[in-house]
Amino acid sequence: MTTSPHISGTQAIRPLLRQLGLEDKEIEIYLALLPLKMARASTVAKAARQSRSHTYLILRELKERGLVSEIERGKIIHFVAESPKRLLGYLEDRVQKLEDLRPLVEGALPLLDNMKAPLPSTPRVTTLSGLSGMRQVYREILVQEFVGIYNPEVSYKTFGGNIVTILFGEDAIIRGRDLLVDNEGSRKYLKEVPMHEGYDVRLLPKGISFDTDTVVFGNTVALFAFDDEKTIVRIENKHLADTFRAWFEVMWGAAVMSDERLVATR
Repeated sequence: MTTSPHISGTQAIRPLLRQLGLEDKEIEIYLALLPLKMARASTVAKAARQSRSHTYLILRELKERGLVSEIERGKIIHFVAESPKRLLGYLEDRVQKLEDLRPLVEGALPLLDNMKAPLPSTPRVTTLSGLSGMRQVYREILVQEFVGIYNPEVSYKTFGGNIVTILFGEDAIIRGRDLLVDNEGSRKYLKEVPMHEGYDVRLLPKGISFDTDTVVFGNTVALFAFDDEKTIVRIENKHLADTFRAWFEVMWGAAVMSDERLVATR
């Protein structure tokens, strides 16, 4: 059974509220209102060290988000913080709004791709880091056709599971080809993400091992280093991507599995 992580202290809460989409002044006013049972805007402004007019406008915005409510007492508007559990509802509302935008973004992609300037001859290199960066790039890769050289054992240690299932669920359908390091992690992975139409896997010769992943998709090569920084290097260049694909094909030909090795993975 999993338990939610406990966070103590407003200094730890502020970054969390910021990730939920609240701006710094909204956070200060929300946190100032929480310990007050019911307060006028001027009282909240004093506690949050903000101007009264600005505080009033932000309180109205927080009301629109469902985090604050208004009560009229003696013709004077007072504000009350809703239960902090409302933050979960606010988060779900944001997720739903983003999901509603998905078809609009997908529909705009062809136009945006046409507007994008062609890649220069010099490779465009970008670097990301951290687990969130890795998940971001994997999510981009695994929705299109790819070729990859992959060590699932490292993925299990890093993510606590295989990245395909973590991102797309147990019935994930991916399109591409993977060369896997021949180890127990690969056998476990193939039970969880079996080969299916559009997705083929071969094992590298025994004795070949590495702690990085290399994936080629479109005109991009992505290199994943599972070091302390969790570094990802993206190289956007058609010639380099084509070269990596050619190397992959050579290794793919050398990694043809015998029936015995294929059975051993199932």
